[in-house]
Amino acid sequence: MDHFIKVFLSILLSFFFAVLPGIASASHHFETPMARMYPAFDLTDLYVFESTRPGYTVLIINMNPKTDADRTPNFSEQGLYNIHIAFDPSLSEGMTLTARASGNRLVLGLLDSANPELGAEGEKIGEAPYVTDTTLKNGIRVWTGASRDLFVGNAAGIKQFRNRLDEGVFDPGAYDNAQDYFSQLNSSTLVLEVPNKMLPEKIYVYASTALKKEGEWIQVNRLANVLMTHLLMYNNKPEQSEHVHHRPDIDHEQIYAIASTVLRAVSLAGSQKNPVAYADQVAKRMLPDLMPYQVGTKASYGVERINGRATTDDAMDVMLSIFSGKAMTDHANTFDRHPQEFPYVVPLK
Repeated sequence: MDHFIKVFLSILLSFFFAVLPGIASASHHFETPMARMYPAFDLTDLYVFESTRPGYTVLIINMNPKTDADRTPNFSEQGLYNIHIAFDPSLSEGMTLTARASGNRLVLGLLDSANPELGAEGEKIGEAPYVTDTTLKNGIRVWTGASRDLFVGNAAGIKQFRNRLDEGVFDPGAYDNAQDYFSQLNSSTLVLEVPNKMLPEKIYVYASTALKKEGEWIQVNRLANVLMTHLLMYNNKPEQSEHVHHRPDIDHEQIYAIASTVLRAVSLAGSQKNPVAYADQVAKRMLPDLMPYQVGTKASYGVERINGRATTDDAMDVMLSIFSGKAMTDHANTFDRHPQEFPYVVPLK
């Protein structure tokens, strides 16, 4: 009976996503038509924080909100999954860890650039079988498999909140349903524990996916900060698409797109004495879209300062507050699927 229920729920959720993908639009889930077309390359979250093992930094990327409810991750063999680690915001120095699906494992590579050519795989550094704790020769510890979605957020609330903004109303009550929609979702997950000796004192991290289609490489998705497209650019579809298909080195071209959306929110909220200056400040703070982290310190994704992101940081509340210019909450707080030991996720059984 339990198996029947799980299968039924999986079919029901798949139908629900196909018909109404917009309801799950938070964090970076289903953010563009291409991400919905190729869900295996739909990046949904990035986490960067200090490991419980001294001398290591944890990097986690989640993807594919349509991951099946079994132990097998739904990666595609037709592309690459990348974690870019820049040593400065300009991306002039850094490295990229790449992953390519092959059978029941990921083949991992390393490049000495944080902004490599699209499709570059780099030097092979090892392989990681699915649902296995693997340590590579260079000391990087790897776990990859299907897990429960780490993101905590009120998807229905943010949809109503944006609709009310379009109507000219700032409505915190849109989140009163207090539903964490993502507690029911699964992800295909890659967890890396990187020795700090491979990193400088401060890093700037983003993730990307690329698909090889008809002989050409296409960047399907890219992310660092939470809700960049679903909130900070929610009313500008062309800029949403542009954002995920280019790299952070040209993010400055989107400052106006973010500033104008934030300006509308803080003006309707009446939260800032100088809403124009505040909107400009937010846009310049969030771009380039990179996650800064001081290696070896406690991660904290906060309103005043972003220093990496721990799995238990309420990132949606933080971004709602930054966006609104005042303290906000989505009332979704089910941080009950966030173990604090490697691999820091709940694998599916």
